[in-house]
Parts: sequence; C-alpha cells; structure tokens
Amino acid sequence: MNCMCHDISELEGNEALEYIEDHLQIIYVNSEIWHTLYECPVTHVKWLKDFPHGPYHAGGSPRLRKLHLEADG
Repeated sequence: MNCMCHDISELEGNEALEYIEDHLQIIYVNSEIWHTLYECPVTHVKWLKDFPHGPYHAGGSPRLRKLHLEADG
C-alpha cells in the first residue's frame, strides 16, 4: 500500500485496519484503555487507534486518527 499519511487524517472500520496492517508500525499499546499508537515508516507521522464506541459489542468499530504533535523549541 502506498503512503497516504499526508492525504488522510482519519479512517474507520475495515479501512483503518487495512491501513494499519499494510502500512503502519506499532510503537505502543495501552491495553487498559484500548489505545494503540502507530508510526508511518515513510513520514514518521504518528497515528492512534481507539474505539470511540466502547459501550458497543466488542468495543465497536476501530478508528484511526492522525496525531498532530507539536515539537518543543
């Protein structure tokens, strides 16, 4: 899969899972709150996978959001 990190800011459901599997690298998991942090190997953009509809069965559909981190300095 080609890098689309500059073109998208959020994906949901199967699109999110496919982009993660085909392109991103996992860098941190917080299993208590079901958050996973990923990084693009091309752009080094950080992404967060969460489950915004937690009360639904199995946590609902996953959401992948681009993080806009500000550098110090």
